[in-house]
Order: sequence, then structure tokens, then C-alpha cells
Amino acid sequence: MWRQALPPAAERVFWLHWEAGMQNGDWCSEIPLKRVALECCVDASTVTRAYQVLKSLELIRREDPGRDPNNPFQQATAITEVRLPRELVSELSRSPNRPLKVAQAVPGREAARTAHPPNLESVARLQTPNREETKALWGRVSAAERSRYFLASRDRLTTMEFDSSTQLTPEDRGQILAQLAQLAAARPSANPAKTSATLSPQGPRRLSILELARARKQILQNVPAGESAELLRQVIWAAEQGALRRFPLRLAINTALKKIREGCWSRPYRMPPNWQPGGLARSAAAPEECSVA
Repeated sequence: MWRQALPPAAERVFWLHWEAGMQNGDWCSEIPLKRVALECCVDASTVTRAYQVLKSLELIRREDPGRDPNNPFQQATAITEVRLPRELVSELSRSPNRPLKVAQAVPGREAARTAHPPNLESVARLQTPNREETKALWGRVSAAERSRYFLASRDRLTTMEFDSSTQLTPEDRGQILAQLAQLAAARPSANPAKTSATLSPQGPRRLSILELARARKQILQNVPAGESAELLRQVIWAAEQGALRRFPLRLAINTALKKIREGCWSRPYRMPPNWQPGGLARSAAAPEECSVA
């Protein structure tokens, strides 16, 4: 924010949408302009100028959903997505996590190091060997040590016995023990069938709020306002549970919109008559019984 030299009002607007998008989990928020002005303690015109500055710097992306379905004479609240600048993403990718290097030996400390050998696990945590060092390490392992390592890894043990005349240094033994500890911590899932079902595209999927707003806007551009709500409901069902479910979400929405523009869209087969999208169902208030009566 400091490098972009943003005005204070634009910075307030950005962090307001950042916090709301982080709470929603998809970095998208739907906040009315008057509420943004109230939260940021600025005028509505200042919020509009702040949106223009943030969009020019590619810090946000706003999608206009068109008219409000509940009130055709009022504009619906736009969807705002917060973004990171390209140069910041490139800078982050050029700065990977670097492993800590082992401190070089000091001549005056060799005697103390011999009298008190370092902990093997602590040495293993300080350095991460590369491929050549790992190949050289296993070249110094004897056949008996290889067999004991295999049994320890199979039984998920964190310790193993080394030969009395082993060629491994304390650092090498620390690396092998660290590998055993890592293998022991990687527990398999208790229910493999459940894991495979989770990874496979069998569960329900949901359109994000930004995709819903984009689909609603394009439907309103091609059909009358009275038919847009029903068409949007059919498109959502087809993309989430119907025949378009086998395609990616963006491709499924584009396919449905193309059929609508060409006039060849029909009600999806086996669509329940009273089905409602998950997002709309959550936004509606649940009916309650009157306990007083």
C-alpha cells in the first residue's frame, strides 16, 4: 500500500473489502456503497473515486450484477474481489523459504563439540541435504543398516540401530532418524474409501458469489427481467448438479449462457420443481412457529 501511494480513503476501502473477503473465504464481498462510506467515514463520492483508483491499480475487481431481482428499479450491489499486484506476486515467488545453514566450526570449540556430541535430530533440522548429498549419504550405509532402516520404516519406528563400525557421521545418522520420524508421523487415513470419495468429483459443488453475479448480469442482457430469476435457477442447477456438472464451472456457465443467447436453452432434465440454490437458501430466513399461540 505504501509503494502504491494510495489516498487514505482508498486504503480504507481496500482493507474493508479485504477483511470482508477474508471472512467469506473467497476474497469477494458484497457491501453497499452507502455502508462502505459509513464504515470508512467518507462521502459516497469519495468511495466512488476510491474504487476508480483501486481498479486502475488492479487492486480490486468489481462485477456489476445488473438490476436487483427483488426491485427492478434499483441497481443490485456489486461484487468486489480484492487482488494482489502482479509485481508483488512476482516478488513473493522470488523469495522462497530458505533452510537454515549449519554454523561453521570454530577452532576453539572442537574439543567441546567432541566432549558433548550434538543431538542428532537438532542437526538434521538445521540442514536440508540436496540430491547429491542424499545419494552420497546412502552410499555410506551398509547392507545391514539398510535392512534395519526398511524394517523401522515399515513398522513406523522413529529409532534404529547403527553398526558399531558404521561409516555414517553424526549428521548422517541425524538425517536418517529425521526421515524415520517423518515417515512415522505420516499416518494413513483410517478410511481409504472416504478419502478417494473426497478427492473424486462426487461431492456437491457451489458457484462462488462472483460467478453468480456474472451469470445474473449476462442473463439479464438476453432475456426479460421477469424470466431472469427462473433461468438463473436453472443454470445454477445444471452447473452444480445437472448435465453441465462434468465440465469446469466457468465452462459450464459459458455453455449455458451460449444456449440462452442462441435461444435453444430448455429446462434441465430431472430438475426438482421447488429446488433453490444453496446461496439463496442460506440468505432466506427460516420459518419459525409462534410459541405464544
